[in-house]
Amino acid sequence: MIFTLFAAIGCLWFIFLVGDLWPGTLGSCSPEAGFIVFKEKKLKLPAKQDPVCLIAAGDIMLSRGVARESGRHGDLRHPFLKIEKYLKNCDIVFGNLENPITPGREIAAPEMILRADPGVEVALKDAGFSILSLANNHLPDFGTQGLQDTLQCLDRAGVGHTGAGKTENEAYAAQFIEVKGMKLAFLAFTDPGLVPESYLAGVEHPGVAFLDREKVRAALQDAREKADFVVASIHAGTEYEPEPDQTQIQYAHLAIDAGADLVLGHHPHVVQKVEKYKGKYIFYSLGNFIFDQKWSPATREGLLAKMYITSKGVEKFEFIPVFINDQYQPQVLDGDEAKLVLDTLKLKLEKTAVPVWDQENRVFREGIRYVFYPQGPIPDSRLVKKQSFDLNQDGINEDYYLQDGELKVISDSLTIWQSPDNWWVDDFFLGDSNNDGISELNLLVWKSGSFGAHKPFWISQNDNSVKNHLFIFKLAGSSFKPVWQSSNLDRPNYETILEDLDGDGDNELIVTEGNYTNPGEREVSIWRWNGWGVSRISYGEPQDS
Repeated sequence: MIFTLFAAIGCLWFIFLVGDLWPGTLGSCSPEAGFIVFKEKKLKLPAKQDPVCLIAAGDIMLSRGVARESGRHGDLRHPFLKIEKYLKNCDIVFGNLENPITPGREIAAPEMILRADPGVEVALKDAGFSILSLANNHLPDFGTQGLQDTLQCLDRAGVGHTGAGKTENEAYAAQFIEVKGMKLAFLAFTDPGLVPESYLAGVEHPGVAFLDREKVRAALQDAREKADFVVASIHAGTEYEPEPDQTQIQYAHLAIDAGADLVLGHHPHVVQKVEKYKGKYIFYSLGNFIFDQKWSPATREGLLAKMYITSKGVEKFEFIPVFINDQYQPQVLDGDEAKLVLDTLKLKLEKTAVPVWDQENRVFREGIRYVFYPQGPIPDSRLVKKQSFDLNQDGINEDYYLQDGELKVISDSLTIWQSPDNWWVDDFFLGDSNNDGISELNLLVWKSGSFGAHKPFWISQNDNSVKNHLFIFKLAGSSFKPVWQSSNLDRPNYETILEDLDGDGDNELIVTEGNYTNPGEREVSIWRWNGWGVSRISYGEPQDS
């Protein structure tokens, strides 16, 4: 132990002399000493909680032409089929439901009274939606019964809702969602000029929450006292106008003055600009998400705004422009078409590379996603993360805690596994990496030595420098067993997610890789389980049908 301590001091002195070296250069130190130096550097980084991922969508209308197209295909999930994979890798998905859910007659194309059949709430849930705004001009289209049916349908499906209720208190009450140690509040309000007065929520009758200054202010201030982050949805503006009107601007500013951290706008049916006001962001209109307004390119365009939220606010926005195709399905736009939609936001966006599946040519190719960092570049940090998951499928969730590079798994108050002392776990994720239908525990690990106890018999020497590894474990009963463990990776992994990019039912690993000597150099790659491990997929390489 004393020798290791002196060796570590020697390594630290060496680093002081030659500069702040990346861990791959610590090969001249002993494995133990090199890891101690590496860990001390990591512990000096600021701790950062795992951000909450929120996706916000625009207007969702499942009546009229959309309903007929779904009926033609015999599938209420039809409108979501091309977009749902983009919704499912987030903690919370929010949108504006622009119709009641209630039984009734078929709605013809020209009609302005909307209705969707019971069952669409399940399709919304399956697509990934966790909470919906009901404060809009079409929710009351089928009267009090239609409103109450909508509340009941969403409650049965487990989809949250805000902005309407059986009483005024219910309509103005915030809907709270707790995730990753944060409590988020969602509220929604509509311009009273858009709704018949009899359907504005009252003390003793159901309706929607309207934009009354004092009631909006009181509701948001109450939410501010109870939540870490407050989202206000405002249904107002002039339809099809590219710029927000004074009603939108005044009420958006009021919402932030009263305590909202983010304002999401609906109703104009076209994408409008984003404004920064008192350090907070206002999306005046996200445009249409699912609608049958095919008569205009602008009304067929919409925006998915993906946000990463911490206790300090939004650290990153990622934008996914969509276009509603002839079957009323939103699909992701790319290239110049995407940029035209994003220019509407009037934000200074940065480009980042993402893998894209080209269905026509059956190849993966590199696409572009546009991001915005409201607080500037995200600094390096050490992640604090907690998840609960039933990995061994025994009906009881295990708790997974990551702090200061150590991962602990706790079940029924007992620690059933923790990462070794000579590992630094940067991150973990739970999911089916080897496509066997059972989720695994996946770890991004830094450690000394390329193999440790799992060194193959044909390898005579170890690389004892501190390098990055991907480890995959399965939980059988109460024991974790290795599925696959990499040797030293050629390029360290910084972020990894699982996603079925090509829709074939098997997951791909989407990895943000870096460089040992230049941490700022990063690129995205795709990997897939090959039966015994993971192998890289080359862009442009044809995939089997």
